[in-house]
Amino acid sequence: MIDTREQLSPLSVALHWLIGLAMIGMVIFGLVLEDMPKGDTKSALIALNMSIGVLVLVFAAWRLVRRMRLGLPEHVGIYRAWELGLAKVIHYFLLFATIALPISGIVMTVGRARPVDVFGMPLIPKLLAEKNVLLANAGGATHAILGKLILLAIAFHIAGALKHHIMDRDVTLRRMLGARIEPNKHV
Repeated sequence: MIDTREQLSPLSVALHWLIGLAMIGMVIFGLVLEDMPKGDTKSALIALNMSIGVLVLVFAAWRLVRRMRLGLPEHVGIYRAWELGLAKVIHYFLLFATIALPISGIVMTVGRARPVDVFGMPLIPKLLAEKNVLLANAGGATHAILGKLILLAIAFHIAGALKHHIMDRDVTLRRMLGARIEPNKHV
């Protein structure tokens, strides 16, 4: 099924919620990891973070390819120009960040001269014989900044969805939950 103005495909809905919830969870997980003392527990949790991050990257890439092919879903309400512009910026940023955040984590790991494993299976072998501080720092800084920016963008995205539902009383949120809707209809 393809996305229409009346209904999003089950795949679009599933990818949206899977990646959205995973990104929120992963960023919170990363913030917890930042504050943990070094040790075996932290190392094991970082490995888990990396594994889940790679899986999120795969699903986010799939979603990005679909969005590039299909475009963003059509709006179901009538909105002001600034709302449409802000929504577009946030949507594109979220699509970008769901790809860039895991990639920056991979870059940071490679720069630290460590292999990238997914649940114990090697994905990227140890590429560098010694640490590349510039690469590790660039990946780490990008990862940290994007993590915080994506939380901000998600907060704006949720606020926009709630505004549509509560204030505008339109059916945008119902469509995102998989319902078939009538555009320009009110809740």
